[in-house]
Amino acid sequence: MDVNDKKNLCSPCEFKSKTKEATKWYTECKETFCNSCHENHNAHISSKDHHVIPVDGKHMLKSLHIPLNEYCQDHEKDKDLYCSSHSEIICLTCTQTTHGKCEPAVRLSEVTKNAKISPFVSVLENNVIVVMEELKDIIKDRENNKLELEKQRTEILDTVKDIRKCINAELDQVEHKITDDLKAKFEKYNLDIDKNVKFLSDHLNGFKEIHEKIGVLKEYASDTRTFIGARALEKDLYSEEVMVTSFLEKIQSINIDIEKNPDIFVTCGKIKSFGDIQVKTLDKGYCIFKKIKGRYPIGIESKTLSKLSKALEIKIPQRSIIDNCALLPNKQMIFVDSNTRNKRLILFNEDGSHDRNIKLSSRLFDIAVIGNGKIALSFPWSTRKRIEIINTTSYQLEHEFFFKNKCYGISYDNGRLFVIVKSEGILIMDLSYGIRYRLKVEGYFMSMLKMTDFTVLTNVMTQYSVMT
Repeated sequence: MDVNDKKNLCSPCEFKSKTKEATKWYTECKETFCNSCHENHNAHISSKDHHVIPVDGKHMLKSLHIPLNEYCQDHEKDKDLYCSSHSEIICLTCTQTTHGKCEPAVRLSEVTKNAKISPFVSVLENNVIVVMEELKDIIKDRENNKLELEKQRTEILDTVKDIRKCINAELDQVEHKITDDLKAKFEKYNLDIDKNVKFLSDHLNGFKEIHEKIGVLKEYASDTRTFIGARALEKDLYSEEVMVTSFLEKIQSINIDIEKNPDIFVTCGKIKSFGDIQVKTLDKGYCIFKKIKGRYPIGIESKTLSKLSKALEIKIPQRSIIDNCALLPNKQMIFVDSNTRNKRLILFNEDGSHDRNIKLSSRLFDIAVIGNGKIALSFPWSTRKRIEIINTTSYQLEHEFFFKNKCYGISYDNGRLFVIVKSEGILIMDLSYGIRYRLKVEGYFMSMLKMTDFTVLTNVMTQYSVMT
């Protein structure tokens, strides 16, 4: 258990009956040090490599309420090994009992090395960001549905008034009946949408909290604690995903309309209603949590890749999130860094040496090579949703295509650019004349595509489709 929680006093000084404010916290020693004692402690060979953080960092980590130390309750030992077969942290005795038939365990220190910049933490953080952005989009869609309902409500009221002008005053009671029905249904479904938005907003805050905790781990925790904390956050993320997924499956888009009575002008005395307020619901197909729990990349070499040989090693800059890449005709390699803090292209030479970084104004998603001297970039998260055509000699903008909805995966084949646009399907574009065809894709939303002899579609939920 952490000590000196009640006061930020230097532990060695306090032992000497001195009172001095502490500035450092050593995770291995579990003690606080002032600047002077910190320098002395750091001068020893046995302790110079201890992980040290500011005292405020210790309190920040504690406020996460995440278990950052693993202890085997069954065998009363520290868990310092990692079982790749079960993606679990275990102790030495576990390898001889419950994990005796698993792949040989590796030291936890090997798995957690550079955990802050590992694919595991990067993918976890990126997935949280993606979920938050998708939830924001869904909330915006729900709000837009409210606006559409208001517009439809106004149109219906106008229709009712037009009909009312054609009949005499004795039908006032009939008008009241239809408007009351409209009001009741409008308020009911308006309230339902408000409940949807509140539920989604509450869980969006939950995902924001997980994201903030990841940031604190990366800022203040050691690699081991970052790894362990991230695994705990993974469970929180999965719990949030389960609740939101179950809720999203029940969400329906609501539209209201009126079916006018064709006999309205025949015999006014016999008419009891202007029409019926019809509510048409359409399943939106919201589905942003289809990942399997625990399917996050851990830095352990897989035996299934033993027959592959490494031809080239490329050192990607730290804190990069590489989503897509392309090979240019001159054999240079260009990588898409979709980290919200970076927003850039990273260019490497044929031998793997770093050529340069190309800073962009917005966060991009996909890249496609167009002929010998151009590339296409998609920007689904920008306010101006667009595809940019870039000259690869000067890396200057040559042309832009703008979209109403988010444009994700792009692919180029035989003079045509194929673009996946949310809610629209695949748009087939001519670089000179713009959109030529639209291909509607049924089922779950797909974000990636590749044009070969077949059209291959995939999405972030690991689903795929192949179309001829």
